[in-house]
Amino acid sequence: MLSGRCVVVTGASGNLGTAVCKRLLREGARVVALVRRASDPVAAGAAAQVADLGVEDQVEAAYSAAEPVWASVHCAGGWAGGTVAETSVDTFEKMIALNLRSSFLCCRAALRRMEPRGEGRIVNVAAWEPAMLSGFGGSAAYGISKAGVVALTKAVAESGRGVRCSCVAPGTLRTPQNSAGMPAADQGRWVPLEDVAEAIAYLVSPESGAANGAVITLPSR
Repeated sequence: MLSGRCVVVTGASGNLGTAVCKRLLREGARVVALVRRASDPVAAGAAAQVADLGVEDQVEAAYSAAEPVWASVHCAGGWAGGTVAETSVDTFEKMIALNLRSSFLCCRAALRRMEPRGEGRIVNVAAWEPAMLSGFGGSAAYGISKAGVVALTKAVAESGRGVRCSCVAPGTLRTPQNSAGMPAADQGRWVPLEDVAEAIAYLVSPESGAANGAVITLPSR
């Protein structure tokens, strides 16, 4: 159980972030929801904290304000399509910043507060195809950045000094945006947000025990 334990959730106003916050709140966690703007909505019961996840000082300040941090869940991110030949440097750098740099800064901030205690949980969010090292062709920059998130997870897991770090890698999520963008797709095959939130809730719980460096894949059916 997470009763009273502080869990930081990034991307907390997004579809997945909201589902994760709600699930953790049901476990009794004290959820600190990191958002970009004070006007961004968060799940009822979560405490909103404004931070630009690309700015090192803001990330550090947000984690300091949330102490003591038991767990950190990194749902913030973005998507862009395009092959390598079609991808601009600006798009590539945007994907690295949104998906990898933000996860790195949050992992580091969490570790700095957890390692002195010798305990804590970190969960990163990647994606199914990048975790399989396949399917990069049509969204090269996105795939590269999410594969980097898996590598980051392994790096933290191998050096966390008592902190456990794992990753969830879902396929296409059931979101209004995906539904609008792919109306002809078989949406019944997509991954429910609640399934991903359930996996994350397990990984941040004390009951996850020695789970470390795990990549839990939730492929589209």
